[in-house]
Amino acid sequence: MSKLEEIAAHAETHDFADEMQDALWEDETQADPMITTSLRLPKSLLDWVRERAAEQHVRPSVLIRQWLEQRRDAGGAAGAEDLVVRIGRLEEAVFADKRVS
Repeated sequence: MSKLEEIAAHAETHDFADEMQDALWEDETQADPMITTSLRLPKSLLDWVRERAAEQHVRPSVLIRQWLEQRRDAGGAAGAEDLVVRIGRLEEAVFADKRVS
């Protein structure tokens, strides 16, 4: 008899009411359950993500989730690209008068 058949035979002859009495419904177990989604990425980008994940000894999906959570938690904070552009504009404004002289 296979393990699956043993489990089925046990389930057919066993009353699970006592075990179920104190059980929680699945929606009561986690406030924010994990959901699987599909994401299409260029191979070169996925290879890059895999390399970063290997460096941190995590799976690529964990690293992607961390990056998304960091971005969400940063709220409206400017990214590095935005800061570079803003600093460039500030430098132009500050040094504009000095270049003319």
